[in-house]
Amino acid sequence: MPTGPEQRRRTERAMEALLMCRLCPRECGVDRLAGRTGFCGLTAEARCFREVLHYGEEKELCPSHQIYFSGCNLRCEFCAVGEWNETPLAARATDGEALRRRILRRKEQGSRNLNILGGEPTCSLPGILAAIGGSRAGLPVVWNSNMYFRPAAAELLEGFVDLYLADWKTGNAECARRMLGAADYVQVVRANLHFARRMADLIVRHVVLPGHAKCCLEPVLRGLKEDFPGVRVSLRGDYLPPAQARSAPPGGLAPAEFAAALDRAKALGLRLIV
Repeated sequence: MPTGPEQRRRTERAMEALLMCRLCPRECGVDRLAGRTGFCGLTAEARCFREVLHYGEEKELCPSHQIYFSGCNLRCEFCAVGEWNETPLAARATDGEALRRRILRRKEQGSRNLNILGGEPTCSLPGILAAIGGSRAGLPVVWNSNMYFRPAAAELLEGFVDLYLADWKTGNAECARRMLGAADYVQVVRANLHFARRMADLIVRHVVLPGHAKCCLEPVLRGLKEDFPGVRVSLRGDYLPPAQARSAPPGGLAPAEFAAALDRAKALGLRLIV
């Protein structure tokens, strides 16, 4: 983890990136330092809307100190915190000193890591580096991400992140376009998973979508087997159907469908974790 002068230089570089923001593939090019907003709806400030000691992540990560930042560069219909992505400026600007005190308190309560998530935390990367920086209380940083970011952001994350808890949401461009609002999602995620595996530890998470076994589950599982052999894989059966589904599945995941997904992953020899 960069410290001292190097940490300050990296934070400055991250802030400079907001002058014409292209941290993610949206490449909005807006001056967020001047208070303008792009697709993510954020200015330069990181905005934390929730922090909690959480026991519902993968077992090896628990208890995990989850720190949620508003704003996202995707529009997943089934997002559990969608209101904070639609109106990210409704969250308070992060108080770095207060957050650092909270990190220490959660460590005393047993946290094993700092779990940075959103929304998509990469949208808030400059503010997160400024707020946390080297003040991580000796805890590893988990970057809980949709992995939809550009190389400019990846370079700033190098050395800061210890483990990527990486989503791979859909298996094809059409499902990504309809449900996430990003047709290039799959190709971006594949590239960033290769980066993440080189630079840090990696867990790839896929939430099994009802009715998407052929179009999403199968391509994701095969992609993991062929391109990322040996990587740890977390299949989740906790899909939450949106109240008003347009393109996302309108109902919950049947136990039999999740069991079939697990069987398929095992048949491919994937390294499943819980």
